[in-house]
Amino acid sequence: MPDSTMKILEKLLDVTAYRQRILTSNIANADTPGYRAKDIDFQRELDSAMKSDSKTMSYTIYEPMTTLPNRDGNTVNIEVEMAKIAENSLTYTAATQLLTMKLRMMKSAIRGGV
Repeated sequence: MPDSTMKILEKLLDVTAYRQRILTSNIANADTPGYRAKDIDFQRELDSAMKSDSKTMSYTIYEPMTTLPNRDGNTVNIEVEMAKIAENSLTYTAATQLLTMKLRMMKSAIRGGV
């Protein structure tokens, strides 16, 4: 039976996976004229996910003003996006490791500490 820690980790994984899709889309569109970089407010979305019991979440996407538009109107800055991806990946990896440890502890408890 999942406890609150597992619920938090599940929501954390959901939000980081969604953000990863947005950030990789920004990179994929770095050369698309007029494309505007997108992101989510990670903390706000995680808080919202924690308050919701729904399996499907709707996220609020915004256009961060990290760089001025290029001549073609594109606002993607590869360096900024790569830094965001690295940070997001670290968060995802930490959450998966914590979830793995939690499951191992539960498995050990079920087996009687063997």
